[in-house]
Amino acid sequence: MKKLYKIILLIFVVVVGLLFIKDQIIKTTVVRVGTKVLGAPIEMGGFSLSLFSQKVRISNLKVYNPEGFPKETLVDVPEIAVDYDLAAMLQGKVHLSLVVFNLKSMTVIRDKDGKLNVDALKVSQKADKPAEKEPAEKKELDMQIDILKLNIGQVVYKDYSKGEPPTVQSYDVNLRDKVFKNITSPEQLVLLIMTQSLSQTAIKGAKIYAAASILGVGFLPAGIAGALLGEDHASEKFRSSFDKVFNQSLAVIKKIGELKSEDKFQGIIKAKVDGCDVAIKIEPPLDGNVRVVVSARKMLLPKPQVAGGVLYQISQELK
Repeated sequence: MKKLYKIILLIFVVVVGLLFIKDQIIKTTVVRVGTKVLGAPIEMGGFSLSLFSQKVRISNLKVYNPEGFPKETLVDVPEIAVDYDLAAMLQGKVHLSLVVFNLKSMTVIRDKDGKLNVDALKVSQKADKPAEKEPAEKKELDMQIDILKLNIGQVVYKDYSKGEPPTVQSYDVNLRDKVFKNITSPEQLVLLIMTQSLSQTAIKGAKIYAAASILGVGFLPAGIAGALLGEDHASEKFRSSFDKVFNQSLAVIKKIGELKSEDKFQGIIKAKVDGCDVAIKIEPPLDGNVRVVVSARKMLLPKPQVAGGVLYQISQELK
């Protein structure tokens, strides 16, 4: 009986070990392929693949800026959920019936020379010489995604072209379960996600749109402009003291703009930022949370992206 118990325990340990090794091997392959497609470093927190339910779960995926840009996160993806076809996998084909892609944030950087980090990605370089016929390369993956459900949270835009500190704008995209079908390559997947994120902002001039067009991503927007919808403000709650929030907000304004007035008793800060009239209202604590409302207007027109950019920088200081 004791011998049988040892045999069962040994089998269990071997099976668990093989499952762990399997996940590690596939995780390494996914990171390698992704890095090759993007031309930028990738890190993945968690990866699990179930043979029985034919599901994959990826957590804490981060894509970092390509060479020549600040060493910070370009894309932050907390979760990717995948339903895959095991029979196709056994034949060497990547057939994914459903991919749910939850993108928390994307940070677009324009450097001092006016170049965008998204344009520096390898996948964007398809637009450089579209007419030239290049030697055929071995296809990295035979891939088919039937349905992609895309969720996008926030796009942050940092512009260093006018010097430091950069002008920062934030766009709350809040895209939920937008469906795309029949994606046939990793390049198409990356370009679709990038261009769909950018299409919700006022960021212009990206070569990435041309690359997407060449690769057959046919959903490109007619124009690249933010829909303002009359809103001029952005707000967020912070679990902190009123004094700390007010002081940090004041410090941010002094760093990025021109302070016009401050009233700590009323919790109001007024300033000029990127040519806009900005007002910050810090509300008294409620249930331990301090709410900050930032509004921005230029020539009476609402500029929610500027308000969002100011709020983003305040939130970074309060982390």
